[in-house]
Amino acid sequence: MVFVVLVEIQNSEYLRMNDMDQLGHKLRSLRKQRGLSLKKLGERINCSTSYLSMVENGKVDPGISHLKKIANGLDVTIVDLFQKHDGQKVVIRKEDRIQAEFNRSKTKIEILVPQLPNKLMDARIANIYPGGSSEGDYRHPGEEFGLVLKGRLELTIDGDVYELREGDSFYFSSNGNHCFRNPGKDNTMVVWVNTPASW
Repeated sequence: MVFVVLVEIQNSEYLRMNDMDQLGHKLRSLRKQRGLSLKKLGERINCSTSYLSMVENGKVDPGISHLKKIANGLDVTIVDLFQKHDGQKVVIRKEDRIQAEFNRSKTKIEILVPQLPNKLMDARIANIYPGGSSEGDYRHPGEEFGLVLKGRLELTIDGDVYELREGDSFYFSSNGNHCFRNPGKDNTMVVWVNTPASW
């Protein structure tokens, strides 16, 4: 599968990352900077070295849940893998948002806050296409809040399944296993906030 990340730069231009090689190179570089072997990183995130090797070599699209686990193991956010930190910004224009498209997870993310090194919060719009999902459970420190702007969202937290509709909101501790999916036939749009920053 092709993993595509679209990073909006200026005036609706996009940097297109259309193969896994660039992502794999970045992950390998971060792992080595931190002095971690594939085995050590695998132990940190409960993942096999062969799988991590395939991700680093561009052989597999990890989907959102696995990419999140790998990023956590490297002490970075997902967006750090694709974008350098912005300077201090108070306003981010719609046309200047970072956008990431996760083909395997059938999800597009639009980042709503500047990418600062020590920010305490992440906020994004998640556009989840029909059948789209996190591709499995993940967990991390912190709390999450969301508001379903459009469509339906199935949210599973520590085995409990919640069906949300347009206008519903959620709030939970990110420390437990959680995942999401769009069970409907239409696109789902969610404003999603994490603290501390994890995207």
